[in-house]
Amino acid sequence: MQSSVEMSGGDVAVSSEPAMSLVEVEEGLAVLFADEIPEDLDVVPFGIMNAQAGKALADKVALAAGLGNVAAQGAQGAVAAQGLVKLAPQTLEALKAAKPMMSEGWNLGALVGENGKIAAQIRWAPAAGAQSAQVLSSLGPAGALLALQVQLASISRRVDENIELTRDVLQAIHQDQWATLLGLYETTMRAVREAKATGVVNDHIFTPLATRDADLRKQKRLFSSFVREHVAALDTDAQNRRAYIEKSIERIFADVHGMLMAEGSWYRAQVLRAAHISRDEANAAENENLLAELITSSKREHEQAMDEIERLLATLERHCNLMVELPGEFSLPFSSKRRSVQDTAAMAGALAERAAELRERHCSKPAELDPTLRVFHKSAPENLLRILRWAVPGDEPLLALADVNLDRFVGDNAYLGVTPTRFFVSRQSSVRKQGMIDDEFLLDDIRYVRFVERGKSGPALDIITAEENLRLTFDGWARTGPELESARRLGDVLATAMNLPDSEKRTDPLLSERARDAGAGERVRTSGQITSDMGLPTGRARARCSRVTPTAPSVRPLPVRSADRVQGGQRASEEGHRRSRGQVGRPAGGRGGRPAVEEP
Repeated sequence: MQSSVEMSGGDVAVSSEPAMSLVEVEEGLAVLFADEIPEDLDVVPFGIMNAQAGKALADKVALAAGLGNVAAQGAQGAVAAQGLVKLAPQTLEALKAAKPMMSEGWNLGALVGENGKIAAQIRWAPAAGAQSAQVLSSLGPAGALLALQVQLASISRRVDENIELTRDVLQAIHQDQWATLLGLYETTMRAVREAKATGVVNDHIFTPLATRDADLRKQKRLFSSFVREHVAALDTDAQNRRAYIEKSIERIFADVHGMLMAEGSWYRAQVLRAAHISRDEANAAENENLLAELITSSKREHEQAMDEIERLLATLERHCNLMVELPGEFSLPFSSKRRSVQDTAAMAGALAERAAELRERHCSKPAELDPTLRVFHKSAPENLLRILRWAVPGDEPLLALADVNLDRFVGDNAYLGVTPTRFFVSRQSSVRKQGMIDDEFLLDDIRYVRFVERGKSGPALDIITAEENLRLTFDGWARTGPELESARRLGDVLATAMNLPDSEKRTDPLLSERARDAGAGERVRTSGQITSDMGLPTGRARARCSRVTPTAPSVRPLPVRSADRVQGGQRASEEGHRRSRGQVGRPAGGRGGRPAVEEP
């Protein structure tokens, strides 16, 4: 069960005192306080816990959220705890980005039912808010029972849809396990239906489950081990992953389906057991810690198992969709007959969606790629971005894509792509014919980037990484115009990531001491020249500096009289200053930096 509940704070006029309040006790799960339940709103009552426990939990939520005592308010005809509401995934996504109106610490908005119409004005406290934090701290371990209400109410419909998906494949591969799997599924589902019909989980309902605990755990472990084997086998390069999928596709489907059934049956049994324990009013105090441990450990194991299924299905779906985009007609072997890769991709996608529904999540898929910067002669090949959507690892956007050359890819051009965390270089044939990327590098590993224009040839792009030196070149179409500007910008994008970690920096006394000594002997440094107190190059320094001093037109020194020599120091200093600014040429002759002079 999942109620399609949406809230908006900006589009709806909200009265000063909304008739209903939602207090989110964990992400996506909220307690509804209202005088009556709105139409088209799916609310789960406090059904599987005893009346005393349900009342106590509702009171704690109300008091902690500042709504007062539920029982006292109920006597006055005010709002009461009606049950639990599961917020739709799209609501949770919207709430992360939206900024609703607020009043006295509450978010204000409108409650939208399954038919898309506004059901009522409402105030609500998100799980991250102060009210909800106070609620969770006040509930203690017993608060975990709230989540069980929704779990129990939502189990039946979801698993009924999933069990028909690949039943034939599972039955064909695991004939020896099929009867046990189906028996456990039917036993746990019957207990769920009985609990929903009666509103309790008593001894009559739970006893049949208690006798199957060993079988439940055995099947869970068996199919978990199968799935882990597949996950490990697919933890390799793209070529070997594809070969493994083509060889083992049917068994992967069977094992994933079997694990969903085994895991679902085991988890349902744990939910029902917790509900059964919660009805033991005589031992409520000592059972509180037992409940907390049972619910926490069961949820942890269940999440770990579903994570493994999710990773396997994501890899399977990615590679099946990749094969759809590659040239040629692919088909994959199944027991009855070979199936087209399109059918196989659809099966993988459907299983992934069912697994996501079991976790109350969106089934996310890689977004279509639309790089902002494209460096091509005319445009990128039509199917290239469709292939890269499934070939580029992770779900990162592709920021830039270019047609380049790399010396080691003899006879084949290459593609250079950049994402927010990495860049790749791959033969064009590897990408377009096999759906594989040859080499990937982290942007953090870029040490230096150099963009060089080469006249009549296309520009070159040198990328120095921690381990490799890459020289990429562009064809002649990129030597001028917009193509050249795009290529240069690509270099700028990569240069933005340049860095030299402290761990790779070095110092050596041979250079550091020499630099320190040289600095101590210099009194003035002007335009790269070392000068004396008089402003003129001295001895060896003059010879050394002459290599870097820009050449100026030759100027013959003016003749001076002997009497002028008394001011030689001042004039020499001024001449040195002019020389440093390129206003005069280097003096000819003269030992020790003294200018040549002519006697009158």
